Amino acid sequence: MQVTEAQPPTIGGLVVNEMRLMYGAKFAQQWQGLTPRELRESWDEKLAGLNESEVRTALVACLSRDWPPTVPEFLRLCRPWMNAEVAYHDAVAGMAARRRGEMGLWPHPAVYWAAVATGTHDLLGSTYGAIKGRWERAFSDELAKGYWADVPPVREALPAPGQTQATKEEAEAALKKMGAVDVLTAKPQGTAWANKILAEHDRKGGKRYSLTVVAMAKRALGMELNAGEAA
Repeated sequence: MQVTEAQPPTIGGLVVNEMRLMYGAKFAQQWQGLTPRELRESWDEKLAGLNESEVRTALVACLSRDWPPTVPEFLRLCRPWMNAEVAYHDAVAGMAARRRGEMGLWPHPAVYWAAVATGTHDLLGSTYGAIKGRWERAFSDELAKGYWADVPPVREALPAPGQTQATKEEAEAALKKMGAVDVLTAKPQGTAWANKILAEHDRKGGKRYSLTVVAMAKRALGMELNAGEAA
């Protein structure tokens, strides 16, 4: 007895099997006239370039549909982020997250780079209706590239002037990082700490402080700052 080797499962075969389970006769009627092999190969051809995760995303979306989707409809369900409006909402959520110092969830790098091209300020400050044309152009341009750099990690942004309040522990950590340990150990009254820092900084072979620390000391003594220290 000859044993027929089982065919490895394919993406098209997965879709056909799941569609039959979900839609039964509705799916069979949609594809009547094709043999099971022709049907599987047809779906394999149409889904070329998609991975199993994308196909399963579409199959889950089909659970809320009464009728089986056409091939073009199924392809759009595989990659919902390719819809400009869906991508816009993903971009808004992603850029809002990055403003909070988080990476953000990006379904595809093209969505991120289109958001960068549009501009964070305009993207977060406009409705979809107001920015629709501009966003669609930026997104379309990105999709046309065919290759995208990865979404970069978030860079810690400097706080706006006057918009930050540091705790005592944060202030001490910042001063230590700048090399201003002497400031932390000095008595709060008087300006002895400032004289000590400037004397050490100016002494040949003495400890060198950052411009920020030197400027703090000079301000405490009422001294005029140099151009670099005033920045």
